[in-house]
Amino acid sequence: MLHLLTLVFALASTSAVAAPPALEVTVEGRPIVVFERRRDGCGRYDTPDAPARAVRRADGSVALFATHFDNRALRGPALHDVRPDCAITFAGAEHPDPARFSDRSWIVSLWTGDGRTVHAIVHNEHQGHRHDGQCPTRRYRDCWFNALTAAVSTDGARRFVPAGTPPSLVAALPYTAAELRGQHAGYFNPTGIVAHENALYMLAFTEARGVQRRGNCLLRTTEIGDPSAWRAWNGAGFAVRFANPYVQRFTDDAARSAHVCAPVGVGRLQWPVTALVRHAPSGLFLAVMQGAPHRPEASEPRPGIYIATSPDLLAWSEPALVMPAIGHGRYTCGDPRPVAYPSLLDSASEDRSFATVGKAADLFLTRFNVPACRIDGDRDLVRIPLRITARMQVR
Repeated sequence: MLHLLTLVFALASTSAVAAPPALEVTVEGRPIVVFERRRDGCGRYDTPDAPARAVRRADGSVALFATHFDNRALRGPALHDVRPDCAITFAGAEHPDPARFSDRSWIVSLWTGDGRTVHAIVHNEHQGHRHDGQCPTRRYRDCWFNALTAAVSTDGARRFVPAGTPPSLVAALPYTAAELRGQHAGYFNPTGIVAHENALYMLAFTEARGVQRRGNCLLRTTEIGDPSAWRAWNGAGFAVRFANPYVQRFTDDAARSAHVCAPVGVGRLQWPVTALVRHAPSGLFLAVMQGAPHRPEASEPRPGIYIATSPDLLAWSEPALVMPAIGHGRYTCGDPRPVAYPSLLDSASEDRSFATVGKAADLFLTRFNVPACRIDGDRDLVRIPLRITARMQVR
């Protein structure tokens, strides 16, 4: 028997006639395994470690990435018919110098206009604990310095190289790694890239570090081929130009404040947004998150996959539950298998970057296998069919 869950979003409208469409999202099937680590893995680090993203190549085939820092793709004739390709498409240099912004790198965002040239935004971790002299405590999270960089492929996502002029920097905090030791810091896990009003947009998460507030930053560009062209929302406009802290030195926080974002959806986008798509029939944007809100009426938080909606990427609805789910950070022995990195992809999307969804889509998840109640690299990529229905709310 299928476990059906329904989610209804209703947004306020400035129209005197009708409110924007509400979206009813229903889980319609059981998880389908896309990639099984034990069966399909090509190497030690071939395991789903980021949200699923996909592009449709010029020949109509699909490349699906849900990758580790040895970046590999699943390829096939359609989104629902992909198989592992063991070739590594991109990898960071694992350079010990944080100023190079090329340690371990995950391809996390993809965009293409023609299926040949594919642009990628990269989650780049400088893992100081792995490099001599970079981390006094030798603990991963104490010396995790994160930035977003850019890569590009000119052969339809077969091979990526750094984009633009090194270090291909898209976004970094205005602090060096040494100034932020003792806590993980930076801009993390960019979402997919969506088009809106003649520009491209994505969200990226950041913790509260120095002058930067915690939350989801909205970034915009009109020059996807130029990593330095991305600008972030500052509360009034897209005026934040990110700085390279190893080139532009700062002596006080007042100067740094001009180079950090103002998070959007504060209080509503409560956790890192792992996927951003547009519902084509209604025009609403959907943000996918995983978390466990504390509800006043309940003694315990309800962990799960949540979605919020927006007409403009700035004003967001309250998060609403799509399905219950345990995150790997909350897992205890005896729980259902934990999941992470939710994303939303529609196999019928007409967008080459799968940045739109229609009446149906799949919720892609990394599902952890827990032999002996232990979480490790043994994990699978699964998809769960969803139904998305728009209906007008007439006042």
